Amino acid sequence: PRHAVGGRRELAMASTTTAEPRSLLFRCQACAAVLDLSGAPEDAAPSSSFSTATKLDPTGGGGSQTPVDTMDESFMVLPGSSSGGHSGGSAGLPAWAKGGTVMTGGTGRGAGDGLAATNQKQASRPKKNTPESFVVLSNSVSRVARHGTDGGTEDTVAGLNARVAALARIFDLASDETSADHPMCLECAKNLSDEINARAVETERECEIHRRCLEDLVGERGDSMDDTPYASNLQRLETELQEEERAVALETEALQLRLDTLTQKSFHLELESKSLDLDEQNYFHSFNDFKKDLKCHVDQRDAVVTQVEQVGRQLERLNRVNVANDAFHVWFDGPFGTVNGFRLGRLPNVNVEWDEINAAWGMACLLLSTMAGSVGLRFKNGYTLKPMGSFSKVKDSKGVLYELYGPVNILSSHRYDKAMTGFLQCLKEFETFAQGVDRQNDDRGGTGQHGSSSNYFKLPYQIDGDKIDGRKIGFPFSRYERWTAALKIMLVDLKSCLAWVANQS
Repeated sequence: PRHAVGGRRELAMASTTTAEPRSLLFRCQACAAVLDLSGAPEDAAPSSSFSTATKLDPTGGGGSQTPVDTMDESFMVLPGSSSGGHSGGSAGLPAWAKGGTVMTGGTGRGAGDGLAATNQKQASRPKKNTPESFVVLSNSVSRVARHGTDGGTEDTVAGLNARVAALARIFDLASDETSADHPMCLECAKNLSDEINARAVETERECEIHRRCLEDLVGERGDSMDDTPYASNLQRLETELQEEERAVALETEALQLRLDTLTQKSFHLELESKSLDLDEQNYFHSFNDFKKDLKCHVDQRDAVVTQVEQVGRQLERLNRVNVANDAFHVWFDGPFGTVNGFRLGRLPNVNVEWDEINAAWGMACLLLSTMAGSVGLRFKNGYTLKPMGSFSKVKDSKGVLYELYGPVNILSSHRYDKAMTGFLQCLKEFETFAQGVDRQNDDRGGTGQHGSSSNYFKLPYQIDGDKIDGRKIGFPFSRYERWTAALKIMLVDLKSCLAWVANQS
């Protein structure tokens, strides 16, 4: 009902600004009809102390009013202290004759505000011996200005506003105490009264049905207890209840003992569970440490395996590499044989410097000496190589050193020829040693090809004394072509020896 307060006050306040400032208009909270609550005791003579409730057309213009019904305003009546008649001078409503204000309204609860406001005034008045009295407020405490005072119209409007506020408060209290919203017209009040009466009749009918059922139940129980005295039945029931109480007490004690046992057992199980949790935690810590160590070990093993594989591949690659072949690159350059790019020989149209020829002879001498040392060959045919770079020499069995370098003239040519012949003999001895090694390998391998030299090492160009493949290796002074060709095929035999050494390793 709180939403209706604004509507009630707005309508009532609007009525105070119209052409009829003494009209109090409210709206019915049930049917929304406009109610005219004007005609209070202060605005009418004592003989017209009853106000007229007028229902207005909410949609009509001009403020036309249609009388609906005459409604008495009930006064707050207090019971008197004696049975005498009315006091003198109060044949009608004595409060009006004396200029007082009587609290009126649709309900008795709203008069409480007036009573609270006049407690002090009424306490000073003498009590009258009347069967019933009205609550009278003097003009000094009345919140409603009387018509015709010095205030004029402004006082009248202020008084109406105060009355509107008081009535709105009374209606709010009535709405809070009841299930219906106030104010309401006579028709809505009659409908609500009929509905409440119907509910009351229905409630009384249900109460009567319940009363009859209760009487029937009491009668049946009385019939069943007629044969046995009530005291003996009560004593028997008390004995049974005591026995049942003792049984329940015993059962409670047994259950308490069982509860204590289960509590202790639960406590021990909880301790055991904590111990198992601790063991599990330690186990998982150990397991995690082991997994970490295992992972580290696996990583280290994989690293070592990878390193071994890399080293193995590198070793295999190095095993396939012939160091002597890389260090002494024997090749050819047109008609010349070369050792590490140094040409060996001379042509009439190509005058090779002696420094280049000497360097080539030094490389060849060093290569043959290195191969003999790698296979364990010690020359025994009377010649020994002395690799000394561009100034290499060959030593015979008598200890005479022959120079394997130039320039060569007619006087020193025989020494140069002896040195070249000694080199060919050392090369021939290397061939003989290689054939012996191949023969020993065949004997250990069991091939059964003894005496057959087809599978043994053999120089491509045979050496016979100071000739190779029928070409004399002596130094000529005019025919350089034969000497250059002999030196070239000598380097071919030297490269064959190098390939054999590489296969042996």
